[in-house]
Amino acid sequence: MQNRFSDTDYIEKPTLFLEFHGNEAGLNQDVEFMKEIVKDHQCEDMVFEEDTRARNKLWEARHNLAYAYVHGHPGRKLMVTDVCVPISQLSGAVQFARKKLEELDLIGGILGHVGDGNYHTSLMIDLNDPDEVKRAGLYNELIVEYALLRNGTCTGEHGVGVGKMKYQEREHGGALKVMEKIKHALDPLEIFNPHKLVHKKKEESE
Repeated sequence: MQNRFSDTDYIEKPTLFLEFHGNEAGLNQDVEFMKEIVKDHQCEDMVFEEDTRARNKLWEARHNLAYAYVHGHPGRKLMVTDVCVPISQLSGAVQFARKKLEELDLIGGILGHVGDGNYHTSLMIDLNDPDEVKRAGLYNELIVEYALLRNGTCTGEHGVGVGKMKYQEREHGGALKVMEKIKHALDPLEIFNPHKLVHKKKEESE
């Protein structure tokens, strides 16, 4: 007997959520253009909603993805990566991220609000497994490296002040020194967001 799934089961179904804005003529043109694109990529179904409540229900599925991963892998902790690339480099970046996810034998999925080239990988890590933790760190290094080599950024929104500090000099070059001097001039006592992203170096304070 063939198994049946409800419309809210996204098992093995890559799902793309799109939101369009504009006047009616512009929206219709955008939707038709979108239909042509996804048709070439074996899209199985398209669902459109105009009612606010119905739209919110669709977006709820997107916003609950992280919770789905957490509840689907008890005993593991969620680690979210975050890089951003130029739109022209996005498809290659996502394919690279998926390939490395499989090569490093990590549990996770790729998602994001990709209209600005920003995508995430949600990794479910066993913190009691040092080798897995190490592979997760390597994974993050690899996708950041990929982004920086393509004029992207090490972060689109998460972990700028702590987790991504080590990438700032490579990404910004000499501009980082300028930012540090401006920060020190405005905040010599390091009381504004202390020890985050741009801060007074230890040797400078001695």
